[in-house]
Amino acid sequence: MSKGKYLLLGAGIVGLAAGGTYLYNLSRLSSELEIVIKAVIYKVTLSGLVVRVMVTLKNPTGGSLKVKYPFVKMLYKGNTFASSEVKDLDYELVKFGEKQLDPIDIKLSFITLASNVPALLKEYRASGSAVIDVETVTTLNDRIGYNKTQKIILGGKPAQ
Repeated sequence: MSKGKYLLLGAGIVGLAAGGTYLYNLSRLSSELEIVIKAVIYKVTLSGLVVRVMVTLKNPTGGSLKVKYPFVKMLYKGNTFASSEVKDLDYELVKFGEKQLDPIDIKLSFITLASNVPALLKEYRASGSAVIDVETVTTLNDRIGYNKTQKIILGGKPAQ
């Protein structure tokens, strides 16, 4: 073999190793990234209510990453009854950093709630609170999908 082929083979091996290391580190970052979700009933009107979702991104690792604006879904007993809008925004999350995102307001009409999740309304009327699941879907560095589901208590006492 000529020197050119050996150089090309060596460069390919080095590139493959560097790419593999990058993907491994990115995978590790996604497993250690923490998303903290808080949701509260922000406003009640005659037509419905507004649930405000606050999302905090926490990066406890030594690597920085880019996080896509999260898409938030609200579920009651496995059924999606509301979701946020989709935005093409990126947030830079520095190493060992934390980022509080702008609040995400989700409007819910009473008619929609009554027709899609009547058990949720019944639970809320009976106890003054309701337990829902809030799922956050985002993308890390435009490559790795990240989902997290968290139980939230709407109304009544805040979740501990």
